[in-house]
Amino acid sequence: MGLLDDLKLEVQKIRAEELERNAEFESQEKFYDEYLKPVMVRTYGYLSEIVGNLNIVVPDIHPSYPLNPSLKHGVTLNQANYEFHFDNRKSPRQIDILCTCILDQPQEFHVATEEAVVKHADLLKSYKFHYHQRNRLDKLHNIRGATFILEGPMNVHIRVFAHAADKCIYIDLRNLENQPFKRYKFSPDKVDDELLERLARLLIREESTLVEVKVCDNVRDELRRRLELEKCRDEEDLAEAYAHMEAERLAEKNAKLINRTKRAVAEGVGQVLKAFSKR
Repeated sequence: MGLLDDLKLEVQKIRAEELERNAEFESQEKFYDEYLKPVMVRTYGYLSEIVGNLNIVVPDIHPSYPLNPSLKHGVTLNQANYEFHFDNRKSPRQIDILCTCILDQPQEFHVATEEAVVKHADLLKSYKFHYHQRNRLDKLHNIRGATFILEGPMNVHIRVFAHAADKCIYIDLRNLENQPFKRYKFSPDKVDDELLERLARLLIREESTLVEVKVCDNVRDELRRRLELEKCRDEEDLAEAYAHMEAERLAEKNAKLINRTKRAVAEGVGQVLKAFSKR
């Protein structure tokens, strides 16, 4: 009867695991109802009103993004078209705010060197900004540079969702805080009126970060020093890329001149030989 005993033990194990999962689910649902649901209901009420009013007032909001490396202060976009989505009005677990950033007209610029081209293409993809790219290839079909044409649009997205298993509320930010994506994790008691107010102001660009970062003087000085070094490196990279591009253009110009000279010499020799043969 060994097989039957083994099967019974397996059934007992499966049922025990099922009971454990059910107990865990009930515990998570209890936590949601007691701690997460009140916060999500309050968040739903506040953010839905914010979005509704924004679509009536239609404020002029013009955020800038580092989409064009030749522009020091970035590309300025127009932010509008706010949308509010949710999964359940009475017991919301996920709330989404979306809006669109639009470019007034396409922008075209050149990026030199393959490394810079790949890096900038990856940046645009991370922002999910619509663009066109025309690569300039050498004779071996290696990328020597590229022309980028920015068209847009680009979406901005805020997602607030309750995670009962993690006993927290996550806030995801897409194309805010000067970066493509950022996730915050909060205990329910931290999602208060002050945080929701700051989230709304972040959406309309009156705040640059969702959570205020307090930095001591020593750390601030070190960060400034590093930023200055990075700025110098960026300027050096730009100068190097420009010099590389100019060298390529000069080489192409010289090659064309040499070819024209060779053709002229060949034509001259041909004429001399032709005249000599007539004698």
